[in-house]
Amino acid sequence: MLSIGHAQGREAFVGAVEAFVAAAETTDEYDLLGASRCHGWARLDVVTHVLAGWGELLGGLAARTGGPATVDAATYWTAFASLDEGDPVEVLLARRRRSDAYRGPASAVRELGDVGGTLRRICEDLPDGRHAFQGQVLTSGDLLATWAVETAVHHLDLLAGHPAPESALDLARRTCEALLGEPLPTGWADTDAVLVATGRVPVPDDGAALAGRLPVLG
Repeated sequence: MLSIGHAQGREAFVGAVEAFVAAAETTDEYDLLGASRCHGWARLDVVTHVLAGWGELLGGLAARTGGPATVDAATYWTAFASLDEGDPVEVLLARRRRSDAYRGPASAVRELGDVGGTLRRICEDLPDGRHAFQGQVLTSGDLLATWAVETAVHHLDLLAGHPAPESALDLARRTCEALLGEPLPTGWADTDAVLVATGRVPVPDDGAALAGRLPVLG
C-alpha cells in the first residue's frame, strides 16, 4: 500500500506536468518523430498518449465523490493492469492513429501546453477529497500521485534533454517498490530504478535476484 497526501501529490504532479511540457516544447519536431523508449512508439506518440490521459484526468478531477477510496497510489496500478485493453498490437496502432490526427508535432505540443496549463490552474485550487476515476475511487493525493508517476515515466520515454523532476521520480520509485513489496537496490539512482522497474532497460547484475519479478509497472 502507498498513500500520498494531497499537498505532496499536487506538488509532484504539477512539477511533472511542467517538466513534461518543457521537454516536449524543447524537442525539435523532427526529433519528436524519432523512436522513444516505448516499443513501437515515436516520441510524438508518447506526447499524444500523455495528452489523452491528461484529458481523461480532467474528468476525474471534476468527479468528486463522498464514497470511500477503493485503491491507493500503488494498488491503483494493480487494478489498472487487470483491465483488458485487447490485442496489444491493435492498441499500439490505435495510439499511433491518434498522433496521425495532428497536422504535425508542433500542433500536438501546443495542445499539450494548453491542457497542461489548465491542469495546473485546477490543481492550484483543488481541495483535498476523493475522486471517481476509471471505475475506482482515489483520494485526491493518490490520484495526483498516480499521474505524477505516469507523466514522469513517459518523460523518461521522451529521451529529452530536459530532466524529469525529482519529486515525481521519487514517487515513481516508491510506487514500484510498493508493487514489488521490497526496496530496490539503494545503489540505483531514482531514474535508473524507475527505468529498470518499468522494463525500459535490462535489470543490471546487482539486481539479478529481482529479475524474475520485474518489471512491476508497464
